[in-house]
Amino acid sequence: MPNTLAHLGVAGVATRSVITAADLKWIYFGSIIPDLPWMFQRFAWMFFPDINLYNLRLYVIIQSTLLFGIILSLALTSLSKEYLKTFLILTFSCLIHLLLDSLEIKWANGVHLFAPLSWKLLSFNLFWNESIVMYLITLFGLLYFLITFSKGIIAPLALELTKQRRWFMFFIAALVYFILPLFILNLPREADNHYVKTLENVDERPGKYFEIDRRPYRFEKGVGIINTFADEDIELQNMDLKSSETVSIKARFINEKTAEVIDYHVYSVLFRDGSTYAGLFLILIFWIFSFSKSRRSKVQA
Repeated sequence: MPNTLAHLGVAGVATRSVITAADLKWIYFGSIIPDLPWMFQRFAWMFFPDINLYNLRLYVIIQSTLLFGIILSLALTSLSKEYLKTFLILTFSCLIHLLLDSLEIKWANGVHLFAPLSWKLLSFNLFWNESIVMYLITLFGLLYFLITFSKGIIAPLALELTKQRRWFMFFIAALVYFILPLFILNLPREADNHYVKTLENVDERPGKYFEIDRRPYRFEKGVGIINTFADEDIELQNMDLKSSETVSIKARFINEKTAEVIDYHVYSVLFRDGSTYAGLFLILIFWIFSFSKSRRSKVQA
């Protein structure tokens, strides 16, 4: 998926072209909603080391769909005075995020715009993360943030935190967001999203095609090894890469623990991760400045 900086500019321009003077705070927050489950899964693995990683992957796949982005948007906007406008901003920013994600080449990956009606991954596969297109979109996102910063933080927070009915709405929507995925894990599993079903059924692996997206690779004792999202090492044949990298692969299982690589792609971790952390930091700064500005305005009033 594109880095967070790239999403800021695209979400800002696209959302404000539809919703005039949309609050950038909510645009930026909405632009990371589909990525929040992928961030949270790291903490889930840390706090629950015995968790089934295949089920965790399916759980996160479900939460990152447009449908669950809308559900989380409902929860968040329950605490906004401008309920409908904020909901539309968050939902539209979430949609723009997923549409931008769908343009990138991501093996074994994609977006879900129509779940639960369809669990087919949508991916147009137009450019890699390390392409000139992504560099330009990322630069645009940074410039957009800097140019709109001073005016963007002026907009009042307009939160509604005193009404019990709003908090009730928030908790109901949040419960649906976190609990409902547990009951529909088999839907993306049967669709073999991220090749979970193929990888999970170890005895049935030989001869099956699969893909793995953005995972650690190492060359050890003359053998290439990739570590899957289930923390399993798979030995790779026909892989001439001798350095430790983050890679995506297309491959076919020879036996339960070995696969022959058909194609692979090496990622620039520094660019993507650096731009993502920078984008998240800027969103945090934007909210802090906005909150501080809002508090000062209330005190002066």
